[in-house]
Amino acid sequence: MKSKGRSAFIFLFLIIPLIHLIIFSYVPIIGNFVLSFTNWKGFGDIVFIGWRNYQRMFTNTEYISMFKNCGWYFLVAIPQLVFALLLAVVINGKFRGLNIFKGILIIPYLLNGVIISTIFIIFFNNTGSLNTILEWLHLDYLKHQWLQDLKLVNPAIASISIWRYYGMNFIMFLGALQSIPTDIYEAATLDGCNKWQEIIYISIPAIKKVLFINILLSVSGSIQVFEIPYIMMNGSNGTGTPVIMIQQSMSTNRVGFAAALSVMVFIIVLIVVGIQKLFVKED
Repeated sequence: MKSKGRSAFIFLFLIIPLIHLIIFSYVPIIGNFVLSFTNWKGFGDIVFIGWRNYQRMFTNTEYISMFKNCGWYFLVAIPQLVFALLLAVVINGKFRGLNIFKGILIIPYLLNGVIISTIFIIFFNNTGSLNTILEWLHLDYLKHQWLQDLKLVNPAIASISIWRYYGMNFIMFLGALQSIPTDIYEAATLDGCNKWQEIIYISIPAIKKVLFINILLSVSGSIQVFEIPYIMMNGSNGTGTPVIMIQQSMSTNRVGFAAALSVMVFIIVLIVVGIQKLFVKED
């Protein structure tokens, strides 16, 4: 009887959050999936059109290019992770002022997207900071209209992610490195290992889970990019991303197509999370 009473007591505590989860999470997800097969405008009758929204997504060059744009955000994540990892390896250890240094590096990650967008609109402006620096260095031939050139605008905006996120990656890597017992490094030194061998054979294998998680977060983040390109360019000049296209489709009463796009984003993120769970099992 005690066991049944305890089970009933636990069930009563869980029933309300479960109802909330079903109503505000699962029902909208299922409803959104159903709407992705319609041409609903947000009002009026719902007409089912089958796979037409998905066909348009993968046959129209405008929509194909938005997925290509996401590739730029993932590509810039590679030097961002490498730089953060190298910085963490170099700084690994205890020294005076480390917390202040970490606080300075994390500031870009804490800044509001509007502030960051404003900073880099000025930075990439035709008469802005970047072109001015190039002029000072007598590299005038490298000056460009960074936000107007269709070939450069996406790499330029994507490069902002390096400055914004490397501090956060650095702190994650540093925390993982500092969890490695110093005895291992001391034993390696006695065996004649140099610093580079310590990094390759001790540091990186010891933090491979954190490294893999950061890579997966970069993939997930690249497909969900929104605020910086939206605030800076409003998706114009070929800077559209899936989430920007969802917003624009909603604002032009193409709710069915917006639902199809959100389903694709959801599936991609779900795959990434699944890979993470498969390869990075919790200890």
